[in-house]
Order: sequence, then structure tokens, then C-alpha cells
Amino acid sequence: MLKIQQHSKIYLAIILIFAFILRVIYLNEIPNGFFTDEASNAYDAYSVLHTLKDQYGKFLPWYFKSANDYREGLYIYIMFPFIKIFGLNPLGARIISSIIGTLTVLVTYYLSKEIFNQKVGLLSSLFLAIIPWHIHFSRVTFRAILVPFLFCLGLLFFIKSFKYPKYLIVSSFTFAVSIYTYNSARLFIPLFLIGLVTVYWKHLWVNKNLTIISFIIFLTIFFPQLIHQLSPEGMARANTVGIKTDISIVFRNYLSYFNPKFLFFEGDPSPRHTVNKVAGLFVFQLPLLILGIVSLTREINPYKSVILLWLVLYPIPAAFISADSAVRTLVVTPLFSIISAYTIFKIIDIFNKKYQYIVTCLMISILVSNIAIFCKRYFIEYPGWHTDVWLSTLGETISYANQTSYECIVYSNNAYGNYAYILIPFFTQILPDEYHKFNVDVSVNRLDMGRWNIKELETSEDLNTSCLYLLSGDPNANNPKGQDGQTLKAKGYEEKFIYSIKDIKNREFFRLVEIKKSL
Repeated sequence: MLKIQQHSKIYLAIILIFAFILRVIYLNEIPNGFFTDEASNAYDAYSVLHTLKDQYGKFLPWYFKSANDYREGLYIYIMFPFIKIFGLNPLGARIISSIIGTLTVLVTYYLSKEIFNQKVGLLSSLFLAIIPWHIHFSRVTFRAILVPFLFCLGLLFFIKSFKYPKYLIVSSFTFAVSIYTYNSARLFIPLFLIGLVTVYWKHLWVNKNLTIISFIIFLTIFFPQLIHQLSPEGMARANTVGIKTDISIVFRNYLSYFNPKFLFFEGDPSPRHTVNKVAGLFVFQLPLLILGIVSLTREINPYKSVILLWLVLYPIPAAFISADSAVRTLVVTPLFSIISAYTIFKIIDIFNKKYQYIVTCLMISILVSNIAIFCKRYFIEYPGWHTDVWLSTLGETISYANQTSYECIVYSNNAYGNYAYILIPFFTQILPDEYHKFNVDVSVNRLDMGRWNIKELETSEDLNTSCLYLLSGDPNANNPKGQDGQTLKAKGYEEKFIYSIKDIKNREFFRLVEIKKSL
């Protein structure tokens, strides 16, 4: 570590290769399944790629209606080449996140290098390459992975503007574009920029002509988003998740994002946002972050305000929605990596040369052991955890049903609700031109897709006995998974089992059956 600068390019290349491997290996299988949000993003990209229209038939939208939540389109548009190369499948959908995640590791190196030095930059990139929080979201088709990448890029250009003022224009453009990534960025980025202007107003005043141009560029890009955000469509997602207005609740939510339970021990309670027994950060980072933050407050560094602003502001957007959300606070992952790296070199510098080698070896052993434990849990154990929430066998079940000769296929919304509608065109590879003719709209429960029909069995008066039925769970189980079986029995139907796919733990979540009237 003491002579790391001499081979910095080699070390950086190794870190980036390692980061990419962690994000792309078994990408088609882990997470074990494919969620509806992933399928919606991918099918929208597939549809626009082939027809210039989204799944609803809207021409080149910037906000995609999707599951009636009007998602920012930037992530979907940059999926194009990967859907084109790999096809409409989990790998083609997910690999863009792996690439963005790896590029964020690269940008974090340059950002940390500008704030501190090259050694801290390399170690910061290594930390981001290996922390569970960032790895996991680099492996799923969630557009939030764009937030830390574009934010760090914008911040890098801003810091470079102190040496090369023209970077102010590039920085303002990047920050403005970053708002079109994910809901939380709509609030975090403007708040952070207000903080930057407040702290570094002298720098902006000295370069006032460039500052004015940068401000105009930012507003030109920002205002269309603001207008959309205040529209009924822009508020659709907020109305769904519910924005908290009680300040005491918001404050408690805010504090939850500094709670060691969330950061180091349990993580996000949503099983899709974390891995059992693994929080977002490693436990050994807890003292590093505490020591690092204390040290930074005392250090003379022209950019330490950037670090502190980032730290204080990152939970605010999430706090208005809920506590303990890893996806809404993904922007902080590079920051925690930078502070951890900074602290390690602070600790090493305390010792004389005789003991620095010992301390360095100890740090390396801690890193290696934690990486090994995480890899075991993520790549070996995780595929068997929470396969239900990732719908691990639903895609295969849909594909199998589609290959049968039945004239119609009924998907019971008890299998996973109406919002799983998008898995049908995704896994059956319905061509967008054909799909548009069905006028599918989940917001009004218009979900028939020709041969495929989504029904609520409880309210259906007459069921077609010539159809194949995709139902939930075991028909004899006395639990919600057996609800379809109980409903059919109550309506006077018998079912004949046709097919099911068991998950890795030999559990049955979905089954295909025929039905007939009971004698």
C-alpha cells in the first residue's frame, strides 16, 4: 500500500475487473427469479427499440407509465443496446446495471483522488467494488443504480472546476440529467446543489459568467422535470407509496438511516433489497466511519464540506417515504466507501514504518475474509432465500404454459397480483406491435392479451373449462397459496394437475391445471 501509486493503473484495472465479475457472474440466475419492475423496464426498452413506442403505444416517452408509476426514461433508453445484443431475457435486462455499477467504481476512484489522494482513491474504489449494498443493486434492473453514478460524475466535474472552471458547465449538465434517474434524486440533487452554492459561492462568483451559463443549462433541463413532477402523472408514485407530512415521523425515519442496525447488521427489511444475514455495509466499517467522520470535521481540506453535505442530506428523500430503504438511499454507497478508505490510511499513518506493514496485512486479511463470507452467502446461499419475492419459478411456468396447445390460458391474480401482467409479454416474447393491439392497461384492470387472460377467480361467474389455468401454490394447503384451489372448489370445479416447477428448496409457488365442473 505504501508504494501503491507506482502501479496505480494496474491496481485500478484489477479492481474494476473484480468489481465487474462480482456484478456479472451468474447474473442470469442470481437473484433467483425476475421481478415485475425488472420485466417492465426491459419490455419498455424492447418495445421502443422495435416500434419507437412504449408498452402502452406512446411514442418515445420520457416518462414511462409502466405499472402506473410513470418512471423516468433515462435508464430504459440506455438499455437498448443490451436488449438488442442479449435479447429479451434476464441477462439482457440486468447487464446494464452491472456495467453502470462498475463505472461507478471507476468514477469513485477519480472523485476520491480529487478530494484526497490517489491511495485513498484506489481503496475507495475497492470498497465500493465489494460492499454488498452496491453489488446487489448492480445485479438487478432497478433504475436507482444510475443515481450514484451520475451524482458522483457531476460532483467530480464540480471539484475539477476549481482547477479548470469550464468544468462547471459539464457539472451542471450532469447534475441536471441525474435528476431524471430515480424519484429520490428529484429532491436530493437540488438540495445538494443548494448546499454547494452556499459553501462555495466565492468560487462561483469568481467565475460568474460560467456560473450563469451553468445555471441556465441546469434550469433548462430541470424545469420540464419539475413540471412533470407536479402533474398528476408525476405524483402517481408518491401517492402510491404515501408521502409523510408528520415532521416527527419524518425525523425518526431520517435517523433510521444512521442506525447501525440498518447500515451494518440487518439492512433494508425488504427481502428484495438486501441479503439475509448481510446488511449493506460490512460490520468492520462501523468504527472506520465513526473515526473518519470525526477526523474529517477536524481536518483542513477544501472539499470536506462536500463529504459532510452528502452525509447529512442523503437520507432526506427517503425519510419522507419510509425508514430503512436501501434503494432510495443508494446514492450514499460511494460516500461510505470514500470515508472508509480515508480512515484506513489515517490509521496506517499513525504507525511508524516498522508497524505499517503489519497493520496493512491485518486490514487486507479483514477485507479478504469479509469478501469471502459475502460471496458464500450471496452466490451459494442467497439463491435459496426468498425465492417467492423474486418469483423464481413464475417466468418458467409462463414459458411452459405458452408452449402448450390450449386455446386460452388464465392467469389467476392470486399468483402474484395484477402487476405481474408484464411477465407474460416478457417471457412469452410477444412482439410489441402485437402487444399494442391488446390495449393493456393495469391502471384500469384491462389485462387480456389475446390467448392470455388475467382473472380474479373469486369474482368470475363462469370459468372456461377449455383453458389452462395458472394458479398459486398447493391446492390443498390451508394458506393463501391454496386460495385458488379453495375458490375453485367453492364454485363447483375440480382441477386436474398438469405441471409445476419447484424452486431450489423444492417448494411449489405456482401450478398449471385444467378444470371441469364437479359431478
